[in-house]
Amino acid sequence: MRVRLALVSVGMSVLFVLALALAPVDLREAASYATGHPLEVALVLLAYTGAFVLRAASWRTLIGARVPIAKLFALLMGALFLNHAAPAKAGDLARMYALSRWGVSTAEAVMSVVLSRFADLAGLLAVLVASLALAGSGGWGDISFPILILAGVAAALFVLARLRLPASFGDRFGAVRRCAGRARAALRETTWANLLRSFAFAAPAWVLEASILLIVGWGLGLELSSAEVVAATCFAVLVAAVPLAPGSLGTYEAGMVAALLVFGVPAESAFAAAVATHAIKFLYALAAAPFAFVEGLAVVRKERKPDEAGVEV
Repeated sequence: MRVRLALVSVGMSVLFVLALALAPVDLREAASYATGHPLEVALVLLAYTGAFVLRAASWRTLIGARVPIAKLFALLMGALFLNHAAPAKAGDLARMYALSRWGVSTAEAVMSVVLSRFADLAGLLAVLVASLALAGSGGWGDISFPILILAGVAAALFVLARLRLPASFGDRFGAVRRCAGRARAALRETTWANLLRSFAFAAPAWVLEASILLIVGWGLGLELSSAEVVAATCFAVLVAAVPLAPGSLGTYEAGMVAALLVFGVPAESAFAAAVATHAIKFLYALAAAPFAFVEGLAVVRKERKPDEAGVEV
């Protein structure tokens, strides 16, 4: 984890130095704007935090009301840190495990995270399409492949919910059959109404996430409409979903620069905006480290209690 975190930090620093070389005046103006408008900066960070509150609410609809939304928010913030500091989306694996320690079955915990990611992606694509339409840009060709992937995931979940493995399969792969059965049962408990409610919370979260680029754009003096800000943010996140580098370094910037160029932003300013936006999000993720520590400690304590009870008996 330390090596990955160091690599991402160095990579982010290199990108920032490059942005300073390409657009020093723009970044100085942005820094001056931020120091001169602390209230706006605070409101933007509050809005960005609100995006994760909405995602916690979206996740909660898929697991029922047994876990408080504050707990789910804390798990999401801890996962945000781990996804930046550790490889292979470790944050998602961690929240699956942590949720299973709070009275939720392992199968339901796993499927709730998978389905929340599905709702998150569906919300991202819906907001991206709507913002592109409002911005007067087509863009269907650029997002057709992710839409096909989303449809494929939906079809796979539909098949899994109705899959019946033959009895002979269980003789050879009993553990796989049991896991598939539990996943199928968890999926069947999820109604379309729950998925729609999850989507209803997930979609506006992406609008709030665009607040970071909004204030960066103000600082750089970019002439972008709200729809263009949202579209550029969503497209950058969509491109960064491809795990080509630790912390989505380079892929996030490439996606945002491509979108901003379409909206008429000069290349140097577009790169400065992309790097500054990603840097703020990266620092925000690092600031979530205490959530990961506290939630990890809570899980360890829960694991110890049964052992202590057994010793006392």
